[in-house]
Amino acid sequence: MHVDISFKKCTKIDIESLVTISQQFYPEHYAHIWKNNDPSFYINLSFNKDVFEKDLKIENINYFLIQKEDSNLGLLKIRKNESVNNFSSTEAMQLEKIYLLKKATGLGIGKKGLEFTKKYALSLDKKVLWLDVMTTSPALTFYQKNGFTTTSFYDLDYPGLKDGYREMQRMIMPLP
Repeated sequence: MHVDISFKKCTKIDIESLVTISQQFYPEHYAHIWKNNDPSFYINLSFNKDVFEKDLKIENINYFLIQKEDSNLGLLKIRKNESVNNFSSTEAMQLEKIYLLKKATGLGIGKKGLEFTKKYALSLDKKVLWLDVMTTSPALTFYQKNGFTTTSFYDLDYPGLKDGYREMQRMIMPLP
């Protein structure tokens, strides 16, 4: 199935769209990992107007709305220069967040997002792309199939997060 997807680089005029899409996709996928199915701690930490305003003022951070026509389906958050392991910030780029609405999963849009991110990293002469993913996330297999390998593990220490969902994996993909 062919899906015309675009990636709109965000500016301050997109903050309301970022807040709206985030407060929809995050609970759709992650409410179950929080006590009482209440993800408000993480939503308030990561997906509010103040956070987006602050992030968009940082030159190193780019947000992209994932769109089909004029409909927002998700977002990417990229840290263009972010060191990892033995790679300096000039060599490494972090895909900090990639989220899609539930209705947009399984359509190849995540793969397009990853391809877009890889091309972006290559345009900046990066040697590696890296990300962090929950060990329990269905996305882990997707990342493995697309060339990422796990280099380390750590635990999240967020209040309200259920114990079986604390382990994270840091994954790296070498770029050609």
